[in-house]
Amino acid sequence: MKYSNKINYLFLLIAIFSTLSLSSCGEKEPNTPEEKKAALDKKRNELMELQGQIAQLENELGEAAKEKEVSKLIEAMPVKSETFNHFIEVQGTVQSDKNVDILPEMPAAITSLRVKVGDKVSAGQVIAVLDAGTFNKQVAELQTQLSLATIIYEKRKRLWEQKIGSEIEYLQAQTQQQSLENSIATLKQQMRKSVVTSPISGTIDEVYAKQGQLANPAMPIARVVNVSDVKLVADVSENYLAAVKKGDKVKVNFNALGTETDEKVSFVGQTINSSNRTFSIQINLANKDGKIKPNLVGTVKINDFQAENAITVPTNLIQIGTDGNKFVYIVKEEQGKKVAKKVNVKTGMTYEGSTVVEEGLSAGDQIVSKGYNEVVDGELVRFIKS
Repeated sequence: MKYSNKINYLFLLIAIFSTLSLSSCGEKEPNTPEEKKAALDKKRNELMELQGQIAQLENELGEAAKEKEVSKLIEAMPVKSETFNHFIEVQGTVQSDKNVDILPEMPAAITSLRVKVGDKVSAGQVIAVLDAGTFNKQVAELQTQLSLATIIYEKRKRLWEQKIGSEIEYLQAQTQQQSLENSIATLKQQMRKSVVTSPISGTIDEVYAKQGQLANPAMPIARVVNVSDVKLVADVSENYLAAVKKGDKVKVNFNALGTETDEKVSFVGQTINSSNRTFSIQINLANKDGKIKPNLVGTVKINDFQAENAITVPTNLIQIGTDGNKFVYIVKEEQGKKVAKKVNVKTGMTYEGSTVVEEGLSAGDQIVSKGYNEVVDGELVRFIKS
């Protein structure tokens, strides 16, 4: 019977009772004691019957009121069983082995500067030419001396072969000629240093010197960079030494570029830095488009834990009680009604807002995801209609 029908029924009984009362007013008044006693018994029976009906209606009205009890609006989501991955994240810096300052090998004025910033150069290409005038003069002088020394040597040699003259004179002439030849060779080797070339192929990233300036072996003329292949170098806490090996897959993220790629660890350091208790790792990166620049900061995500078929829930749904125990609310069906039930849980690792639940939940449980901080154990709930 619906709630409104029961109310109407109560009003009907009251009307009947009123009618009976009114009809009894038209009855003959009892005069004798026997008549009065009979009338009293009748009224008592009528009253008892009416009280029973009233009690029944009150009970039914109470049940109807319970049915109309206000239930809490919530949202729920199924508990999932999935592969859970935990990552440690460390920052690293991009480095390039092909980032070279081009230094002259001798002090001299720069007579010709052949490159500018942005130029593409090949290994061995001329970058600058230095003044080698002094060497040219010295070579010319030595070549004149060598011509004379060669004539003297040849004469001494012919005489010596004819057993004329002393051996010492012949040897001195030979030594003088060889000494001059060696000196000229040395000067020519020095002259080659006046032509400064690029040791690698790449792009001129910076030019430090100007034509006419004095070059110095301690001062670079330019810098050439090749970023087709770079590496990301990062320091990892020694606590994760057992979790990182050469060849491990990692994720490399560059926020500045908005990219994340799957890479492999190409090198793991063999020593621990005593100052910060870390070891270094290196990830080689292909960089054909040149977008990854030296000194760019990147994040390395290292997968140090994985669990198959793990029960996971959003971390924010896990609450801590006054007893220190962690718990969540799930939706249970009781006597045809949906109620919120408090369930204590044992948790494991957490990563990016997801936590492994080791005990307390099963896959398929409905966990309260909205309104979880407003419900109490055993409270009636109903789902928000989408």
